[in-house]
Amino acid sequence: MTEGSSPHAGPVVRIADEAVDPAFDRELRHLLAGCFTKPGDEIFESRRHFEVPPSWRWSVRSGDRLIAHAAAHDFGIGFAAGCFRILGIAEVCVEPDFRGRGLVRRMLDAAHDFGVERGFDFAMLFGRPEIYRSCGYRAPSGTVLVEGPDGRGRFREDALMRPLAIDVPIGDSELRGPAF
Repeated sequence: MTEGSSPHAGPVVRIADEAVDPAFDRELRHLLAGCFTKPGDEIFESRRHFEVPPSWRWSVRSGDRLIAHAAAHDFGIGFAAGCFRILGIAEVCVEPDFRGRGLVRRMLDAAHDFGVERGFDFAMLFGRPEIYRSCGYRAPSGTVLVEGPDGRGRFREDALMRPLAIDVPIGDSELRGPAF
């Protein structure tokens, strides 16, 4: 990229995870490993998901270069009011050179529209409120219990939720499955 140039970001594209080919798999792992750099994030060097493979992925390219990505899972979550279907957003990342250009919002808008079309009650992710607040995410009113890799439940304080078809229920909840 030359000084003063502004690389163009292409459209948001959705793909089912099962349709990811070997070349796209390598690109995803490269992007994820470059964006997630905390201890434990090395997993992205060998696989394209955190604990469980997602159902869908949204991505953005600049030319032939993958520059942004978000994944989504189809999970259930239980509240006192009942069990609800959530679109579990995961692995949201943007290459450093392309941050601050609204790519996260574009991908999440596409994922949220998809979630509404497919009958999801609300979306959920684990992250920092200051990053996702502008996309409609808020901390839930109660605690969120999540199954850990060892099968035991643990409370997650970084859970954020966003209404899609319904308002997020009030109270404590339990995610039906591992963190995504």
